[in-house]
Amino acid sequence: MRIGLYVFEGGLAGAIAAELNNRPRKIHGYRTPAEIYAEILNSGDALIL
Repeated sequence: MRIGLYVFEGGLAGAIAAELNNRPRKIHGYRTPAEIYAEILNSGDALIL
């Protein structure tokens, strides 16, 4: 069963996003997606439009 995020209140959807973005991932060497994103932004390799 698929449930769209529109079903959740704004605060709950934000809490879910924060939980997922702050969860370490094995594929990232047990760093969080937020840490990877910050590293890319600070490296100078980020695509600037």
